[in-house]
Amino acid sequence: MPAGPAFAAVFKHGRRSKDDLFLVCATPNAQTYARLGVNVGRRVSTKAVLRNRIKRQVRETFRRHQAEAVSLDVVVVAQVGAVAADNIMLRNSLREHLIKVAQKCKKS
Repeated sequence: MPAGPAFAAVFKHGRRSKDDLFLVCATPNAQTYARLGVNVGRRVSTKAVLRNRIKRQVRETFRRHQAEAVSLDVVVVAQVGAVAADNIMLRNSLREHLIKVAQKCKKS
């Protein structure tokens, strides 16, 4: 997903779901597939290896559960608590968020 206006539109108009690990925003798109944006800032961890682990888990979870997010633009923002969570906790949290925002987007 290109940065800039697309990210801003998702944050402005999207449906949200948040916990200690992630903030997930989603909005319907005109495509037949889902698109993902990931933001793991330096405030989450100053160590790149830890930020990259979180990004890998986000991308893999999104790939496995794309069926729940068909025709959505999804932006995932890691929270500070994500660095301390293990991979299973990250994947489970994100899967729940994808289901929640997909349901919220279908209702609107």
